[in-house]
Amino acid sequence: MDYKKQNNSVFNGEDAAKEQIASAFSSQPEAPRPMTLSDNFTLPSTRQYQRKVQATYTVRPEIKASIEELAAKQGYRSSSAFIDEVLEQILKQTK
Repeated sequence: MDYKKQNNSVFNGEDAAKEQIASAFSSQPEAPRPMTLSDNFTLPSTRQYQRKVQATYTVRPEIKASIEELAAKQGYRSSSAFIDEVLEQILKQTK
């Protein structure tokens, strides 16, 4: 293979691609926004790590996908940490 030959269809727009990459990496990620589900319930944002015990629950695939999406939007590293915070808030409200 001759690497000196360039396929023009592949290398067209190389400058545009470089500009897109530069602009994508120059912007800062959005800060997590608090979301409200009801008057007394807000989705939590990340906080310090605490020791946890393992538990298993079964949910529908679309619920799992939505939980993972919400967790990512709120800045959590895992959906488990997010669920822990949400359940903690729910339990506090029931007391």
